[in-house]
Amino acid sequence: MLARFIPILIVVLLCWVVFGINELICSGHLNQHGIVPRHLASLAGILWAPFLHASLAHLLANTVPLLLLGGILCARSPGEFGLVALSGILFSGVLTWLFARNACHIGASGLIFCLFGYLVSLALFRRTFGTLVLSVLCLLAYGGMLKGLVPTSTPISWEGHLAGLFSGVLLAWIGSKTNPAHQQQALRPVGLAETLKK
Repeated sequence: MLARFIPILIVVLLCWVVFGINELICSGHLNQHGIVPRHLASLAGILWAPFLHASLAHLLANTVPLLLLGGILCARSPGEFGLVALSGILFSGVLTWLFARNACHIGASGLIFCLFGYLVSLALFRRTFGTLVLSVLCLLAYGGMLKGLVPTSTPISWEGHLAGLFSGVLLAWIGSKTNPAHQQQALRPVGLAETLKK
């Protein structure tokens, strides 16, 4: 069972290792390799940005929701987490690169919003009792995150948040279309283990 959580632990560990290298060896210079919208030279930042953080407070703020939301998805299926995480990083990164303000966008919050959007919208597209319970729990626990979608002039990438949320909902919809059997299951009570797997 614990092996299920290895993928999210690796992602979080990478964030911390990169932060340590950036602060201790590179004097923070790695942060310039984030997403700079509409700059061709920063396309690679789509992949690097989720692992770069501006400060320890920034990293700490992202670590807990990344662990919890990623852990929930890993409990369902490590493969599902891997697919959603990688696709979410790419989709949200491309959207941020195309439409965000001209700044350097870094941090795992786009991935966090992707995981949140995916988990919350599962009930809408798959319509099983398990996904309904999961979606409601995630919404109750992290619904306050939605405040991060409000446009602001402060150095917070609300565009990255919005791109992540959209990507998560899109991936949940695509998943329901590629695996339509989930939609045919009737709403019925199930055990916790089965709930996490559905």
